[in-house]
Amino acid sequence: MKAVKGKEILLITENKVGKLGEIAETIKNTGISVRAISAWAFDEEAFFRIVASDTEKAKQILSSVGKVEEKDIVIVDLPDEVGKLFELASTLKNNDIDLHYVYGTTSDPGKPAIIVFSSNDDDRALVVISS
Repeated sequence: MKAVKGKEILLITENKVGKLGEIAETIKNTGISVRAISAWAFDEEAFFRIVASDTEKAKQILSSVGKVEEKDIVIVDLPDEVGKLFELASTLKNNDIDLHYVYGTTSDPGKPAIIVFSSNDDDRALVVISS
């Protein structure tokens, strides 16, 4: 498995119908691609974790949509093989790495997916995944 440090954008907006479309259009119009996204709503707020091809540019344009924060993350290319997610999870557990959150993408059969996470020790997570 290949793992690298990365950045994600945490965007907090009002929760309303069509917000994802508004965000997607804002990003599309700047030529930025979305590598991974996670979204949820709680009461009147909507939360979006976005890994973009250009984090700085995405932060600038998304600040017009809501509150923007930049977070450190680990991005893992997860091979399309049975048991690879278990292998990743076991490696992290066996090295006492506590996950704060995790989300991922799908891929075409035979191609790697992307797993994104934040932990109590991202630097150590990179070392143990790569060894």
